[in-house]
Amino acid sequence: MSERLIVTNERVDDIPLLLVQMERMGVPFLLDEFFPTHGNWQGLSLGWTATIWLGHILSEGDHRLNHVQDWAEKRLETLSRCSDQEVRALDFSD
Repeated sequence: MSERLIVTNERVDDIPLLLVQMERMGVPFLLDEFFPTHGNWQGLSLGWTATIWLGHILSEGDHRLNHVQDWAEKRLETLSRCSDQEVRALDFSD
C-alpha cells in the first residue's frame, strides 16, 4: 500500500507575520462588523479580503487590486492556513 505524497511549495515571505498581526489587531473582524456586505457577496468575507489585500500591499509594496489575484493564486495554501478560511484566487478578482 503506497500512498502518493503531494508536496506544494509556496513562497511565504512575510505573509504569515503580517496576517497574524492584523488578525490580533482585529482588523478582519472590525471590518466585517462595521461594513456589512449585501446578500450577493460570496466567498471570503469582506474583512478577510481587505486584510489579505492589505497584506499584499505591505508585502509587495503594490496597491493595485488587479495584481492581487495572481499573487494570491501562488499562495493559496499559506493564505488559507493563516486566515483559517477557504481562500480562492477568485476572491481577489477586480
